[in-house]
Amino acid sequence: MTAVAPLEPDTLGRLDRLLRLHPRTEARYEAEHGPLRVAGLRQLILVGLIFYNVYNFTSVWLMPDILGLSVAMRLLVVTPGSLALAWMLSRVGPAAREGLVLGGMIGSMALPMLLFWLTTAPLGVFTFGESILVVIYGNLLLALRFRHALVFTAVAFLCATLAVFTKAGLDPDLRYALPVQYATGCAFSLYANFRMERQRCRDYRRTLRALLASEAAEAARQRFQGLSHTDPLTGLPNRRLLDETVAAWFAEDRAVALLMIDVDHFKPFNDALGHPEGDACLRQVAALFETFVPDPGLLDPDVLAARFGGEEFAFVVRDAGAPEAARLAAALVSAVENLGISHPARPDGVGVVTISVGIALEPAGLPRTRDARDTLFEEADRALYRAKHRGRNGYALADGCAGAAASPAARPV
Repeated sequence: MTAVAPLEPDTLGRLDRLLRLHPRTEARYEAEHGPLRVAGLRQLILVGLIFYNVYNFTSVWLMPDILGLSVAMRLLVVTPGSLALAWMLSRVGPAAREGLVLGGMIGSMALPMLLFWLTTAPLGVFTFGESILVVIYGNLLLALRFRHALVFTAVAFLCATLAVFTKAGLDPDLRYALPVQYATGCAFSLYANFRMERQRCRDYRRTLRALLASEAAEAARQRFQGLSHTDPLTGLPNRRLLDETVAAWFAEDRAVALLMIDVDHFKPFNDALGHPEGDACLRQVAALFETFVPDPGLLDPDVLAARFGGEEFAFVVRDAGAPEAARLAAALVSAVENLGISHPARPDGVGVVTISVGIALEPAGLPRTRDARDTLFEEADRALYRAKHRGRNGYALADGCAGAAASPAARPV
């Protein structure tokens, strides 16, 4: 399917007098329905050729004087030309495709009218009706686009009128009766085409309007969902998404490591520098944490960084053991210290913002319950308290998390 630009509701608009859709709406319609249109036209051209050539038999009785010309023109000109047109339909654009069909219909209509004008057979006048059947076929079966049907019908009527008034030996009374009959057939078929085309366009616009409304609702839902999963201050995932992610990973029975992180001595930072500076500090730390997530755009990442609340953050890592979790914690501790965010109110005199990290692990293969998830958070929180109690600017593992390997960039406590 051909890609088209997204549509806005105001592109639906009203149809003009020629029943034309807005160009972008028309492009979308063509992308969705163009192949079906081509397949339908090809089938109808083949069917039309069968009936068109049936009149070779009627020519035996109605115009024996030009029978050879009639058969030759139908079989050797119109038929191969129509087959070539059918072949070309999928190899040109939509506008050229509809133009080719219009041209083919004008040619198909002109031939029986020419034969009517040429024949001098006594019953030749009865071939006049063949041309109007071609008009009905084009307007109703092929369903020419209304603007093309309008041109086709006008050309057909002009050709018929010209043929009637210039044909030699025609009964004078028929010079007025035949054009009236032809005009009636043209008017009926054109009006039917107008109604069909108007209904096609209206139905598509109605369907598209409903689809656009549905897409807009879905986009709004996704925006709301994104907002409900995003911390407004830092832009990181929030506590809600953290809980949902841990629950989902627990359900997979895979190892999960949870790192609870607290910005050290953050209250004195706020008290000394003010809440705007405190917010800026948290945004800087959050931006750093985002760099530790391998690809935030992944649909199913193995690492999630989130704001837990206040000055607390969390990392949750899937398929990680104690060594991997400890290396990540050490790297986070070192990276935050290296930011060099000034902290003039620290009671320990360090002078820059640092973090403390508590690590808890949930191995694979253990029974997974809501209590187990709550326990994981409690263990990580106790490990965080231990890290803060032992001097901050470091990490600690929960009881039972053996085998941690500390990074030389930051010390375990």
